[in-house]
Amino acid sequence: MPYGNSSEVGICFQDSYGTSNINSMHWIPIVDEDIALEKPNLVSQSMTGLYDEGQNYEGPNVINGTLNCEAHPIASGAIMKAMFGDPTTVASGTPTVYRHTFKPRTDEFDGKSANVPFTMYKAFDDPGSATLLYDLNGGSFELSINNGELLMHKLGVVGGKFSQVAQIAASFPTGKQWTWDQTSMSLDGTATDLISSLTVTVEEPIESKHTLNNSVYPSRNKRTGFRMINISGTLTFDDQTEYQEFLAQTERKLVTTFKGEGVNFFEMTIPLFRHTDFKPIIGGPSEIEISFTSKGVYSVGSGTAIEFVLVNTKAGY
Repeated sequence: MPYGNSSEVGICFQDSYGTSNINSMHWIPIVDEDIALEKPNLVSQSMTGLYDEGQNYEGPNVINGTLNCEAHPIASGAIMKAMFGDPTTVASGTPTVYRHTFKPRTDEFDGKSANVPFTMYKAFDDPGSATLLYDLNGGSFELSINNGELLMHKLGVVGGKFSQVAQIAASFPTGKQWTWDQTSMSLDGTATDLISSLTVTVEEPIESKHTLNNSVYPSRNKRTGFRMINISGTLTFDDQTEYQEFLAQTERKLVTTFKGEGVNFFEMTIPLFRHTDFKPIIGGPSEIEISFTSKGVYSVGSGTAIEFVLVNTKAGY
């Protein structure tokens, strides 16, 4: 009987849409995932004198789901490349340390793939073949940190195609994850200790498109709308400063920094952070906390609505 803790998940980036790749696998220590092939039924509506539903056929195959993991100083770079594409990498120091800067794409990967296409390898702890899900695109990326917990990442996936291969040996990266007490935040250049939980989601409206190409699988992954940066969290209501910022609809820079073990460092910058919902309400005799929702707005000066910097010992992704 297979166990989840003996199963393996890795992702590998493709040179082009349509050709899977397992030659440079990035192994991901996941918490859970639900990425799988879906085969909806196509049911005939023809009436033939029967009360039973018509003949069943295979409908358009698609792959959707989410990969959930604790943020890791090495593996997180692969998660972010799946969403944002190649980082800008700068090497420095002795021994060498690498600073990888990820920003949302400003163009499509190619005519058939909005984001960089990648292959996901999934093997269960049994003697059967492993699953390959390929021609996938990252459709959403979530960062979340809560008081007393680990930094978490989620990658929402859309695609793609399916095949099976022989199992391959995994080699998971080493290194410690980031904890809540390694987190610091600033708003408009001033440190703040008011926020006890924060979730930031980058949503790319990418959909798999089927065409008449003699296949049940999609022939491309294309954009269908605008990118969105959604933010939510919980904030201690020490005073009305943040409430006044909401009333004035001020846009400020939000910087969240995670300082990990050794050289490992992770930082998220939202150049223009704007509250969209901020309701001071009384919910009992304890200290008042506010649940807020906000947006990351595109900054002309920064050329982006969000930026991630990952510093580690890995030369590239």
